[in-house]
Amino acid sequence: MTSRNAPPFRADHVGSFLRPKELLEARDQHKQGALSKADLRAVEDRAIRDIVRFQEDLAIQSIMDREFLLT
Repeated sequence: MTSRNAPPFRADHVGSFLRPKELLEARDQHKQGALSKADLRAVEDRAIRDIVRFQEDLAIQSIMDREFLLT
């Protein structure tokens, strides 16, 4: 194994990204019947676009959005 003391350093993201507040609130509203499934899906789609853009900006090689979908 090679030791690296200077950039670029390698790092892997393991685990889930936190769901944005807007998405969590939309899911709560949907559970309470205050938000339609179509409106919830629109919020999910925006959250997915945002998290994918975030990962692309960080140059993450393997991008995932699955956990941002409720259904």
